[in-house]
Amino acid sequence: MQVSGQVATFRKPEIEQPTTEAIEIIDAEELAVRLKLPKSWILEGTRSRSVDPIPHLKFGRYVRFQWGSRWLTQWLERRAGGRKPE
Repeated sequence: MQVSGQVATFRKPEIEQPTTEAIEIIDAEELAVRLKLPKSWILEGTRSRSVDPIPHLKFGRYVRFQWGSRWLTQWLERRAGGRKPE
């Protein structure tokens, strides 16, 4: 905040915007190919009853994934170690 005379001016804090350059929207079939898993396993992992659901976007009946996103990367790191979610 800067004060000049009687008027105080506020500067917006610099907020780091996420870069979307590395994020790619893919479908369940493409994710299955990239992870070398069956498509049925991927779709089952998006269900709400899953212990550690795969982060996904839902557009009606269509399921999409943000390849390169922080959420999917964290999920992959948790699953790669074979650990149960905390």
